[in-house]
Amino acid sequence: MLIIEIELLIALVLVLIAITRRTAITQWLANRRYQIGLKRARQLFQVLDQKGGQQAITNHLLEEGHFLRSKRRVGDFYCIPGEDIDGEKQDIMLRMSHRNEPRWIALRRLYLSSIQDGYFKNAVIDIPALWDHEFDVAYDHWKTNLSGSIEKDEQEDAWIVA
Repeated sequence: MLIIEIELLIALVLVLIAITRRTAITQWLANRRYQIGLKRARQLFQVLDQKGGQQAITNHLLEEGHFLRSKRRVGDFYCIPGEDIDGEKQDIMLRMSHRNEPRWIALRRLYLSSIQDGYFKNAVIDIPALWDHEFDVAYDHWKTNLSGSIEKDEQEDAWIVA
């Protein structure tokens, strides 16, 4: 009887170790995906800044955000560090709908920081978080008032006014 109890205890410990390691690996991969997205967002920010500045970044964020919202969240997890949730900073894990989602989140943060730092003027259209219902409202308002059409620049992986 004692042998069975020891075997069960060992099995329980092994299961706990496996769950803990899996969680740590998932967290590491999620942070890595965001860091890769941030690197890509910095490059995209520079490209869009040269191709039309604040308006080009706004156009890209709204068009790609609309595209990302149309996808189902079925991909890998990524982590958003220090996100403001109801006035409290916390890391949140999200499941990606598309490989560009971490880049979108990072680009939005860079854009909002550039407004806060005075690099760009105040936003004409506030760009809410992807998971916020207000995003659809902002997108509809922008699409209604957009002159021209948006097309995807495959070389830069950016949405720009044609």
